[in-house]
Amino acid sequence: MSQRLKALFGSIAHGIRASAGSILSLVGLRRLDPFVVPALIVALLAAGAVSARDTAAILASRPEVTQATLREVADFSGERGESIWFQFEGLVDSTSFETDADFGTFFYLARDPESPDSGIIVRSGQNDAFFRQRVLGATIVEDADAVEAALDAFGSLPSGFEIDRARYLDEVESGGDPEAALVPSGLAEEPTGSTPVVTGRIVSPATYAACAVSTGCDGADAAWFYLLADAQAAEGIILRSPHPPTAIPVALQGLFLRASFDLGPVVESAWFASLDADIPQGRALTAGSRPPITVEASWVPTILYAVLALLLLISHLIGYPVFRAERQPTPQRTMVPGARIDADITGRIARDNAVLRLERSPGAIERLTIGALALLLWRYGLLPGDQSRREAEEAFVAQAAGEEDRLVIHERDQSALVIVDRDPGAVEVRSGRLHRVAGSVPAVKFRQGRSDAYLATRTVEDRDLLAAEIAAEVREG
Repeated sequence: MSQRLKALFGSIAHGIRASAGSILSLVGLRRLDPFVVPALIVALLAAGAVSARDTAAILASRPEVTQATLREVADFSGERGESIWFQFEGLVDSTSFETDADFGTFFYLARDPESPDSGIIVRSGQNDAFFRQRVLGATIVEDADAVEAALDAFGSLPSGFEIDRARYLDEVESGGDPEAALVPSGLAEEPTGSTPVVTGRIVSPATYAACAVSTGCDGADAAWFYLLADAQAAEGIILRSPHPPTAIPVALQGLFLRASFDLGPVVESAWFASLDADIPQGRALTAGSRPPITVEASWVPTILYAVLALLLLISHLIGYPVFRAERQPTPQRTMVPGARIDADITGRIARDNAVLRLERSPGAIERLTIGALALLLWRYGLLPGDQSRREAEEAFVAQAAGEEDRLVIHERDQSALVIVDRDPGAVEVRSGRLHRVAGSVPAVKFRQGRSDAYLATRTVEDRDLLAAEIAAEVREG
């Protein structure tokens, strides 16, 4: 991530903290501004947790689907307040019907596996090529001749289909775990003779079905070839199945409602007249439908709270402005007493028992004689106030016996001053650039005790001179 982009992210938390600090300062609570962004992050996470809890509770309030048989569904009247959301197994006929009044909606006949003379109408937006989704266990058989014979019987396949020309599936059982099932296009690595669980769709069995028994499919050992394809993709394999095209097992789920649309065109059609089953005419199963949630529920607020909390956390951790360290200069003392380098101070500067927060505050780095430093300390109010100026300065000079000068960092409005410590373990100094959204400047990162600030200089030469001077001052200790 570029430094400019980091600065852009970091400016978010910085802007919030600065705005809150301005408001808090009006009521004398400016010291609380460091806690504003963390508190806001916690508040967003709490709001997200509450939103997630409420949304999950609403979604969980949806009634559970009722496991049933097709016959039980067909006998459903709804007059006693029973469930209308059913899940069951059905044998789906090879034909379908589409009315002019309900274009894009297809009607199917599903029969009861235990009582084929009982059935219901199933309404779906999926056409003949996609409706019959199956999960089954099947043995992989290598027989290119059988595959070729099946394809010849099918005739021209839909455009774009890719079929395994060497192997086919021989169904051994219907059903299985959908989560563990392989799709036809994923069978390439499965060895011949293995029996995986496979999921796919039977493509238009009224068109792509052929008897798989040389003596005909009128006996008890009848079997048929079908085209089993991926749920959406045009990749497939030939399936040999004992189920006839008029009774393909399908797991169905949906609402069995008294239709809000007119079933008249369906019931009055030649397709319906050709169905030899006892079928309720006032209701149809809407495949794939669920009971509506009457209370508004959405995961959007939860996601929004989480994204905002994450964004604010990243911004808070990045900080602002963004410092990038560069080559560190060799420690070297070049400043004589009275010399100074101007710099803008951004960060925390310790003063007595407090910490001052500065933002681009004009300041300077100076090397001062002990006497001049004593005078400066008095002006900054950093010498004992219960003594006269002369007594306080003389006491400071006496304590600094043996020292000729010291390096200090101070702000021009006389609110903050730090004497650079000569203990190498107490000071950290690094040279680099300070990046903001609007640009970057050469700067030195200075850390000593509770003071942690950036010293931005006018030129790279001043920066390197400053970094080398502080490093040399520390090394002298």
